[in-house]
Amino acid sequence: MGQDARAVTVLPAGPFPGTLAALAGTADATSAAILHRGRLHLRHRSGRAQHVRHLLPLLDELLADLALARTDLEAVAFARGPGPFTAGRIVVATAQGLGLGLGVPLIPVSSLAASAWVAECHQCAVALEAGRGEVYWGRFRRTSEGMEGVGEEQVAAPEALALPGAGSGSWWGVGSGWSVAGEMLAARMGPALAGTSPEISGEADAVAALALASWRDGATLTSSQAVPTYLRASYAEESAG
Repeated sequence: MGQDARAVTVLPAGPFPGTLAALAGTADATSAAILHRGRLHLRHRSGRAQHVRHLLPLLDELLADLALARTDLEAVAFARGPGPFTAGRIVVATAQGLGLGLGVPLIPVSSLAASAWVAECHQCAVALEAGRGEVYWGRFRRTSEGMEGVGEEQVAAPEALALPGAGSGSWWGVGSGWSVAGEMLAARMGPALAGTSPEISGEADAVAALALASWRDGATLTSSQAVPTYLRASYAEESAG
């Protein structure tokens, strides 16, 4: 199994506590990353609804390339969402299994924050396509250790989102939601919007980068505490209700 070409995101400044695995699943790709001896390594595979097929094999490819075993991992970070329901469940379940089997802590990372980190901008307004005419939405400021959330993450139609207040500076629009709802979002943000990068998504390398601060601070979870962030119920859950 090969990997699709993709540049690896930058890391925050060290120190690096040890060997970390990171897992992510977006609507269009599956990815795994390993942070080892201060260097970040990534495997990425494009394809919709392929997370079960690719997630652990990508991780095992990386381990083999680095001459490591799963037992060498000291923590596992995972994209907690919001995002696709199936991808979120598979990523979290895989992280839970690794954490339980290896006896290592888990570190959740916002999928929206991961997209913001890849953009390398000071202030990002992240919109990921959510279907039903809605987007997953979050605003973030870049710090020396990661991305600081500004307000709560939301899922809503573009006209109902909480936008940056007057005088908050310029914002860069990031994520697939800017492809499907960019005209409405741009009209609402007006001159506060400096530009957009709809093609950016946060994958496992960004998840690893943003997990570092929490790992250093001991802000980790056990396998039983790890859950996805959905922001709304799935179609199946709504039908059952």
